[in-house]
Amino acid sequence: MSTLIYTLLLFPLFGSLIIFTMPKNRSELFRPIALFVSMIPFGLCLYLFTNTKSKGSYIDIDTINWIQSYGINLTFGISGMSLLLLFLTAILTLLSFFSVTEKYSQSKGFIGSILVLHFAVNGVFLSGDLLSLFIFFEALLIPMYFLMGIWGGENKRYATIKFIIYTVFGSVFIFIGTVYAGVISYSSTGRLALDFITLSSISFTAEQSKTLFLLFTFGFLIKVPIFPLHTWLPDAHVEAPTAGSILLAGVLLKVGAYGILRVSIPFFTEGFIEYKFIIAVLSVIGIIYGAIVAIAQIDIKRLIAYSSVSHMGFVMLGISAGNYLSLEGAIIQMVNHGLTTGALFMLVGFIYERRHTRRISDFGGLKISMPKYAAIFLFCSFASIGLPGLNGFVGEFMILMGSYSTYKFLSGFAAFGVVLAAIYMLWAYQRMFTGEIYISENQELKDLDTKEMISVVPLAVLMLFIGIYPSFVESYVAQDALVISNLIELFNGGLN
Repeated sequence: MSTLIYTLLLFPLFGSLIIFTMPKNRSELFRPIALFVSMIPFGLCLYLFTNTKSKGSYIDIDTINWIQSYGINLTFGISGMSLLLLFLTAILTLLSFFSVTEKYSQSKGFIGSILVLHFAVNGVFLSGDLLSLFIFFEALLIPMYFLMGIWGGENKRYATIKFIIYTVFGSVFIFIGTVYAGVISYSSTGRLALDFITLSSISFTAEQSKTLFLLFTFGFLIKVPIFPLHTWLPDAHVEAPTAGSILLAGVLLKVGAYGILRVSIPFFTEGFIEYKFIIAVLSVIGIIYGAIVAIAQIDIKRLIAYSSVSHMGFVMLGISAGNYLSLEGAIIQMVNHGLTTGALFMLVGFIYERRHTRRISDFGGLKISMPKYAAIFLFCSFASIGLPGLNGFVGEFMILMGSYSTYKFLSGFAAFGVVLAAIYMLWAYQRMFTGEIYISENQELKDLDTKEMISVVPLAVLMLFIGIYPSFVESYVAQDALVISNLIELFNGGLN
């Protein structure tokens, strides 16, 4: 198992080094090598799905002795939740390489940066201690900085600096929390043990738990992002290249929610119980605010960016409710959002390469010239707004049902966000695709080619599969959700 884990972690980094060291005049090899390299983690994830042990809660796989005199080790492990997110990362990375244009596929810096990003994100989901989690959490900023700062849009400088400032600011709190947890661990065990197994055995005082929860959660919430810490997200999405937007929305936003589920709640549960209502309120505000602002957008990419604020609000509402059903729904919705939003950003990238505009008013009647594109965009829109039978419905339904027992009023108010989602997605679709073509440039647009169909259709198939057969995904998150909900129930009983 440890060999598989290290291959899953290091193979993207190995592939990036190969591409970085290749001569520029062999640019025709960059994409084929990247496709081969990204197929390995994808295949390993499929193999791990057949391993029943991966369906359980978190298990340590291996430990590397790093600074032995202080007992600092780097630990790696996996659970059902992390396996699903690893698979999400693998498939989005693989398909993003299919979707990139010739301009980007011939840039070894661009291709290599995506592979480095894949390595860093895998590191986050495989980390079994606070130190390695922090290291990989910071490492993913480096390739994202270059992807946005070099290959971004007109306002890439502003968006990149804003993204880095927000994320680094949050990372400062995570680092302080890591040091503080290390000090407490040293006083309890005599060594700076930051691995998850040791942390779960430490009895933190109420004050320590609340302080550590605030430090870690604040940093993670910026990455989600939750209202009002979300303002970096629309600019980052709009200015990032298509592949960057796919991975930013599909994977990077999940890192923050994953950190809360893996670290903040299990180890600092008393702090979570103290502040969960505040998170719930901010989550519902984000659901409604993101949806309302999305309705007003004239740029389709910015509209989808604000929809991410709304959808991730549902995830955080499910997490803050803290019961088994809502936690299951939140984890499933993390995967669902990655699939649907990743596909929508990919589709926006396809039309932008043809028309070099994202203004909704610059389109109209596209279903006439691009029927396949129109059909797939509508399918992904239905998945995004939670149409029954598709993946978005499963996660949001579980979240709303689970959170109702904890926050009746907030859950009822959040349900209105589903209505608003239908408004902004279907109204945008109507303006872009229905009616007659009234702009001459849209008459000769080519429909999706084979490469583009290969890029987006697998995501649509997964949306349908999860919508029809959600128990497959549920079986991999059940144990994680059960462990977290039991901890919360145990602390609630102790406090009462």
